[in-house]
Amino acid sequence: MVQTLPSTTPFMHAVAAAEQTRMGVKPALTGQLAGRTASYSARLAVTDDVKRDAYKLRYRCYLNAGHIQPNSSELFKDKYDDLPNASTIVIYDHETPLASVRTCLLARGSDLTSPALETYREEVEALLNADRDSPFAGRGIEVTRLVRSPEAENNQGLVFLLYRMAGYIALCAHSQVHLACVRTNHAPFYRRLGYQAASEPRIYPGLTCQMQLMASDRQRYDALRQKVPVMDPLGGTTGSLNGFFTGEPVALSLAR
Repeated sequence: MVQTLPSTTPFMHAVAAAEQTRMGVKPALTGQLAGRTASYSARLAVTDDVKRDAYKLRYRCYLNAGHIQPNSSELFKDKYDDLPNASTIVIYDHETPLASVRTCLLARGSDLTSPALETYREEVEALLNADRDSPFAGRGIEVTRLVRSPEAENNQGLVFLLYRMAGYIALCAHSQVHLACVRTNHAPFYRRLGYQAASEPRIYPGLTCQMQLMASDRQRYDALRQKVPVMDPLGGTTGSLNGFFTGEPVALSLAR
């Protein structure tokens, strides 16, 4: 059972609010789609329609950024989506899919894999083999295929919601090693999330751009979600998580 953390003090709420402003968190969708107030929810892609929403978001995002070539299906899916250790999340504003992310769980000594492990095998295995004194040592998670629709590409708050829900999967899996492969121009943002460079940039599966492996750990993640409550899946701005793993929607708020 994952334990929740005590409520933050008013002082920490003030610190968190300042940090969220510095990092670009916004309480609602920039421009608000069709003039509506944003009403966010997250769904795990366990049904074909939610999976299709995720693949469509990826395609539109990567095509808009020039990282893939057009295809007739207008979907972007890869071999990792069908792995048993992979989970994909979609964020909706009402019924409109806005953003998506995929997680891949890893475990030392297992045959579980992910794009980061196959691209940066030596570096990832070294990270999984470190800190053997931890009771959950050797468990890791890669956060991958993080995308926003072209209409919401400037809504930084969606990134925090995606990482909030990916963090819930990490907590439930007791992941100690947190991995992300990012473009070098995004590295400063990830450093503010507690990640550090763990490789030189390389070509990443399925994309035409180079990506750099960055790594964090459970200790830094726990410190971050206390400092920035919008990152905490167990905080008061997340709805009931009881049905998340069966595909039920989870209400999300960016309120501070």
